Amino acid sequence: MSEHRTQGNIRVDGLAFTLDDQTRRLDFPRAVIEGLKGESGSVEYGAGTVAFDALAGRLKGVDWATESASAERFWLRDKDGRYEMHIEGIELPHGVRLTKSAGGGVELNAQHASLADVKLHVPDLTAFRSKTPPPVPADPPPEPAGLRQERLRFLDAIGGSVGLTIKVMLDLPVVGTRTLDQTVNVEIKDGAFDFKKLEHGLSWIEGAFLDIGIDNGRFRIGYGMPILGTKEIISFALDQDASAVAAFDRIPLRSLADPRIPGRRAPSPSPDKPDKKDEKPGRLRSLSVGDLNIHLSMVAPRNLDAFGGTIRFGGDDAPGIVDLLIVGSLVQPGEGVIGARAGAVDMTVKDLHLGGLALTADRLHVGPMDVLEVAFEGFTPKSLSAALHRVTATNLSLILGGSRPT
Repeated sequence: MSEHRTQGNIRVDGLAFTLDDQTRRLDFPRAVIEGLKGESGSVEYGAGTVAFDALAGRLKGVDWATESASAERFWLRDKDGRYEMHIEGIELPHGVRLTKSAGGGVELNAQHASLADVKLHVPDLTAFRSKTPPPVPADPPPEPAGLRQERLRFLDAIGGSVGLTIKVMLDLPVVGTRTLDQTVNVEIKDGAFDFKKLEHGLSWIEGAFLDIGIDNGRFRIGYGMPILGTKEIISFALDQDASAVAAFDRIPLRSLADPRIPGRRAPSPSPDKPDKKDEKPGRLRSLSVGDLNIHLSMVAPRNLDAFGGTIRFGGDDAPGIVDLLIVGSLVQPGEGVIGARAGAVDMTVKDLHLGGLALTADRLHVGPMDVLEVAFEGFTPKSLSAALHRVTATNLSLILGGSRPT
């Protein structure tokens, strides 16, 4: 069972105490807590002011309920520093009920919740990975591990446009250092783009030098040289469905989640006698994707399995994503940042787990999303920050601490 502790300065207007064979209950017409602080398992929380109307608490176990409630300057964080959230204001017009969860944590249920000026910071996205390495199997698995794109099928409902600038620096035999700098603009329909139009959109000199196409189940971008043939700059794995779409010259956006960038030569096995080949840089010196200007929307409902649960974007009466704008740049090797804004994001979430926090909501509406910023090392996401103007939730269930049900 998780440890629970809450403290603060409470002021009440009236008090009623009921005690009989069936009931032990406290009733407060109104209660206000200043300087609230508490913890449940690995989660800490607090608020500047919390107000309750018609607060009732049963003295057997954990069972408190209120007809309406509000909070100001609420904060929530993981004790290990994996995430931190600040909410300027919370309104619960139909009340909230607080009980003990099945896993030993604290569960809050609210019919409706409205959150104003939400800020979320995740300093290290890799901290959510398991610290215990998986056991090494005695025999190699019969099939390779699944691709990321297989979990991103919700992107198949995306439509819009993508604009960006690709810069590549190469070391080539005879020619020496060669820099490619190309602006690309493509339309997105049903979550895919026409790579033939992408190739035709290249400038004459870049088009003669670059080779874009499908090779051995991968969408490959390479450079061509006489005698040497085509050398890969970057390629993306295609699952079975993506390969079927690629037969019609279209590449699903979700396939870009599985890139491969050829690395440098392996270092010499003897550090005392370095191989002179190691001193020569690899073919690819750097690859950057900059001047991102991506406009996307999602109309059809789609599911995403994430954080141990499911996110469903959109519904029968609402689009999933409205007016999503993505800007920024990435560079390999190096650091980059991608930022996003959206008019609205509409979701249903079930059993999402983030550290010691679990979340379920029949409808979660975010809008507008002022900014969502992800910092990258190369093409690997490292940290996340978000600022949301307003979030509303229907039939919200929030569990703090406790064990995760199996």
